[in-house]
Amino acid sequence: MCELKVTKPDGTVIADDVVHIIVDGDALELRGILGDTTTVHGRLIEIDITSERAIVEG
Repeated sequence: MCELKVTKPDGTVIADDVVHIIVDGDALELRGILGDTTTVHGRLIEIDITSERAIVEG
């Protein structure tokens, strides 16, 4: 599977096992593989599928 670990630029983990990201203005809704949802404010600056990582700044 291709779940993402979502982090801040400094490596702080925001969410694990994310399979769906919805962008709504400056809010990001991160949905996990088990249906859990985390909402954060910031902007998506990088997605690296090979490393299974997404970076959110802000």
